[in-house]
Amino acid sequence: MDTSLLLFLAAVALGAYVQSITGFALGIFVLAAVALLHFSSIPVAAMAMNIMTLANSTVMVLPRLKKVHWPTLRLTLIGTLPAMVVGVLLLNGLSNHAQNILRILLGLMIIGGGLVLVWRPHPRATLSPKGGFIGMGLISGLLGGLFSVSGPPLVYQFYRQPLPLLRIRITLVTLFSIMSVGRLTVVGVQGQITEEVLRMGGLSIPVVLAAAWLGTRYPPRISDKALRRGVFVLLVITGSGIVFTAL
Repeated sequence: MDTSLLLFLAAVALGAYVQSITGFALGIFVLAAVALLHFSSIPVAAMAMNIMTLANSTVMVLPRLKKVHWPTLRLTLIGTLPAMVVGVLLLNGLSNHAQNILRILLGLMIIGGGLVLVWRPHPRATLSPKGGFIGMGLISGLLGGLFSVSGPPLVYQFYRQPLPLLRIRITLVTLFSIMSVGRLTVVGVQGQITEEVLRMGGLSIPVVLAAAWLGTRYPPRISDKALRRGVFVLLVITGSGIVFTAL
């Protein structure tokens, strides 16, 4: 098996494992691996990511649907879904005419994801106003359309809410899954679901399922804080490397 493929699948496994513990990170690790290894193009990887996210949700969400906080999820989707369509169209333009700008944006997004992971905001006493969820949904939808990674703004928003951590994580993964279905629908209508997309997504499914099961069943014995710091350092180094090579 090709070395770059093995490294890519290792990044998929790490991302799925971390996501099962934190509620996000799968897409960040996958796109970082693609950008550094040149295993595929960013648009193709973004589409394959949607397939991986759906596979991940079968392990994390389906057995715990009662944990989803549906009121905040519905509000977030009001902003997320239309912005996601705009993000997909923007990705098409950048991938055709501004590859370096696209890679710089990806690197900055990866660094931002690392910062969100390591920074734990203080929970609010009450739920945020409805407009806060819709607004964060708009930002996340744009990132989701561009890179299939809508996590950082949503993680910031949801970890501030006075909700149990497990409920926050399950709600986040459910949001990512719904957005993946929406994004696959948009790119499918555009005829962009190619054989390469299906190959990348298909090869990753068993890796995602195994890693998500391991993370759910056997979380790491190190503290949550130490895990987040380690992932933060890795993402900042990776994102900085992508920005540097693009510049």
